[in-house]
Order: sequence, then structure tokens, then C-alpha cells
Amino acid sequence: MIMSIRYIPLVAFLLVCSLTSVMNAQDPLRDKLVVETLIRLKRFDVSDNEKLRGSVVRHMEIHKNTPKYVELARLFSIEQSIPELLAIAIEMPTANIGVKAMNTAISIGGIEVFEKALRTDDTQRTVALLQAAGQSPDPITTAFLLKYYKSAPRNRQVLTATALAITRTTNGQRYLLKEAEAGRLPAELTFAVGNALYNSADPEIQTRAKASIKLPATADFKPLPPIKVLLSRRGDPQQGKTIFFTKGTCVKCHKVNGQGKEVGPGLSEIGSKLSRDALYTSILDPSAGISHNYETYSLITIDGNIITGIKINDTDTEITLRTAEGIDKTTMKSDVDELIKTGVSLMPADLQRLLSVQELVDIVAYLATLTKN
Repeated sequence: MIMSIRYIPLVAFLLVCSLTSVMNAQDPLRDKLVVETLIRLKRFDVSDNEKLRGSVVRHMEIHKNTPKYVELARLFSIEQSIPELLAIAIEMPTANIGVKAMNTAISIGGIEVFEKALRTDDTQRTVALLQAAGQSPDPITTAFLLKYYKSAPRNRQVLTATALAITRTTNGQRYLLKEAEAGRLPAELTFAVGNALYNSADPEIQTRAKASIKLPATADFKPLPPIKVLLSRRGDPQQGKTIFFTKGTCVKCHKVNGQGKEVGPGLSEIGSKLSRDALYTSILDPSAGISHNYETYSLITIDGNIITGIKINDTDTEITLRTAEGIDKTTMKSDVDELIKTGVSLMPADLQRLLSVQELVDIVAYLATLTKN
């Protein structure tokens, strides 16, 4: 007698349960078979079966840091995967896998997971989490980001990242637009929010943003175009190189192939690390994305002197800051009254005032050529 098709799922499930008992508990092939069968049966709730759950978790481990891992975590709602999902989001916040990992972590553990992850002094981690969450279509996440922005995080990078995450939605854009029109938009957000709203898909938001948010002017007294417009222009790398080493004053803080000062990050391979979009942002809004180990500190001595620079040495007895001029200043810790991480880049935020729009485009064209050999 031929078995009725409607009984096949039940038989398959019983087979899976049998396999979990008779085969080696650490057998990867068995775990794969169990997981694939559970997916075919749409049997995703394994919370009440320790052996089935164990097979899923072990099979996930084989696929760590891959889209498969994220998908399995989502399908089976594996709570213990949340730390790994957040790690993926932090490592790749603007890639599909990072965004999906963040969305999955929130769907499994709730918005509280995201809120808890943001409670850290690690700025780079926080910014990455905000970038990933900003891509989420979940209205709960969007509402939380708005609430988080209103709590006014004082760190410049975190504030910028939060605002940019909010601008991913029309409601968020409208909120920031109203803040700008009311004169409540922080000055340090003018560039980032202005660029986002100038490129809004809503024509009304674009028009109102251009009336209320003014992007900085260049050396030729022309308003700086939005980054989207700059990206459409063609630059001359050779001319950009000349400007980089002269008028642009870039070598006062950066080294390229052995030339320049080591105040900011070396740029010999920057074209392999940053997109042209990111290069424009790093020049025009440097405090929005300070590289790790290049955060600026202000040291206040007991005598009231203030030294501002990048921390290059910190021992039990002394601390050394490198100033914007490339001078290393060492202070005994016994003489330090306060040390503050400013969240503001040593790099001037108004370099565009030294350059015409075309010169800026040329510099970025040159930087884009600085790649790994």
C-alpha cells in the first residue's frame, strides 16, 4: 500500500527525532540533515526540544560570519546567536549581511537588544550599530532611533551617525527639517543633515532644506554642492596631487609614500580603504568619522594649561599628545587635572574654504588613485 502524502511530513519528522538519538551527537552531516528537514517541514520552533536545538546551533557554527548563519538565526530565533549577529553588524554595518544581522538580532531579542548594545564607550562600535540599524525598515527601530537622537548624545560622531540613521526615513527627514527651520539643528550636523535632505526623494523636503540649511562656501565663494553632485564631476588626479602637497595643506598632517607629517592617518593606500563618497565626507566633515586611534583629546593641567592632540603614549606616569602641528607634548600624570576625549577631529572642518569646487574634486580624484600595489 502506498503511503499517503499527507503522512510524509510526520514520518520525516519522526526520522529526524530518531537520528538525533542514534547518530553521534557531534556529527556535522546529521546536524545538516536535521536542519534541512526542519526547514522543509517549516518546523522552526525548537525551543522545546534540546536535541533539535543543539543540531541547529552546531550547524550554525559551521556557517559563522556568513549570510547562512544570519538566515538560520532568523528562522529558528536562536537567542544565543545575538552577540554574534551584533558582531557581524559592527564589522559590516553598510553591507547586506550586516544590516540583516542587525535586523535579526532585534527581531529575536527586541529593541532592548539594540538599546543595550549602544551602552558602550566604544565610539566606533556605537557608530557601526547605528549605521546598520538605520537601514532597518522596522518602525519600532525607527522610533527608537528618533528617541535616541532626542536624548542628545554628546559625542559628535555618535550624534552624526544617529542623525544620518534618522534621515533614512521620510518621517525622520521631516523631523530634522523642522528642527533646522526652527533653528534647533546643531551646527555640527549642518553638513551631514544638509546633504541627506538635499538628496531626499521628496521634492518638498529638498526645496525646504535648501532654503533653511546652507552648506559651507568654497574659496571661490560658491556654495558647496551636495556630495551627490560632487561625485558626478570628473577630477584631474595629477592636478589634485599638486594641490594636496601645496595649497591644500594636507601634508601638514598626513603622510603619502613617506612625504608629510604623521599627525593624522597615513594616506598611501586610502583609495583602497574609502569610497569617493567617504573621501569627500572625511575632508568636508572630518569629525563625523574619526579613525580609531586618532581621536582628539584635550588635556588640562593643574596649572590651567590646555593641550589638544592625538594620544600617542599613555603610561602609568605620563601621557603624550601629538598636536595639530606634529609636536609631541608629554605631561606627567601627577600634573593632569582632566583628560577629555573631545570627539572633534584635529583636521580643520573648513578646508573647502581654501579650495574651489574643482580643486576639491581634483584632490579626491588623486586620493582615489592611492591604492595598494
